[in-house]
Amino acid sequence: MATLIEPKVEPLTEAVGAVIEGIDIGAPIAAETIAFIRATLVERGVVFFRRQDVTIEQMWDFIAHFGTPWKDDSFGADDNRPEDVQIMDSVSTRYGTSIWHTDSSFLAEPPKFTILRAVELPRVGGDTCWASMTAAYDALPEPVKAMLEGLSAVHTIDVPMERLDDYGEEFGAAFRAIHAPHQVHPVISINPETGRKTIYVTESCTSRIIGLPALISRHILAMLFEHIKAPDFNLRWRWSPGDVAVWDNRTVQHYAVPDYATSRVMQRIVVKGERPRRP
Repeated sequence: MATLIEPKVEPLTEAVGAVIEGIDIGAPIAAETIAFIRATLVERGVVFFRRQDVTIEQMWDFIAHFGTPWKDDSFGADDNRPEDVQIMDSVSTRYGTSIWHTDSSFLAEPPKFTILRAVELPRVGGDTCWASMTAAYDALPEPVKAMLEGLSAVHTIDVPMERLDDYGEEFGAAFRAIHAPHQVHPVISINPETGRKTIYVTESCTSRIIGLPALISRHILAMLFEHIKAPDFNLRWRWSPGDVAVWDNRTVQHYAVPDYATSRVMQRIVVKGERPRRP
């Protein structure tokens, strides 16, 4: 039987992130507690549960409280099972995610949430940073906000594949067999659960703003890419084995620091998403 637990929440910065204490994600959790976790997640953008000793089945069951779990972003499906999830050693692809991004914005319906658990870590390095795109939007001057609203941008598989070298060619070919290589999303989107606006362009995947001359598009995107990197909006998490992070891809971006050369093994599941919404 699920028991009602009153978790303790420790915010990590003013803008983003919180540690939730007192939760074993592998145990049955009462509906009221799940609602509390979800509310904290959508408010803080990313939440952390320290040193969780759980199986992939327990991790799957936990994230299923928040939507339909998929084994991964590009090749997942509603009928996936926990045993379909692959454990990832990111040492060979670490430079592919060492850029600010939200997960798979090149999809028509990018994942809503992502859960990531540390299994094996390098002795030093391998941290992950997260940044609040809601806080980044709020910090923009009003004339810039007015200019950006109503604009749309192209998100493409081509940009991240270039960063993955030979693996990128293999992944890109498999991706194009079942997906369109480009999608169009609003530059400013809204999180339907909070009603707050967020910047939805990423240095990893966004190639151009539709309807603008190429030069102006490049300069606007460059300004936004630089703006979101400000320390005011972000945090850096130093992993310990068993740590679990869950984040809201609609409102945060992340950056995996590639400062390691030994195994960094993680378990990762995504929650089926929907098309980003215009305010």
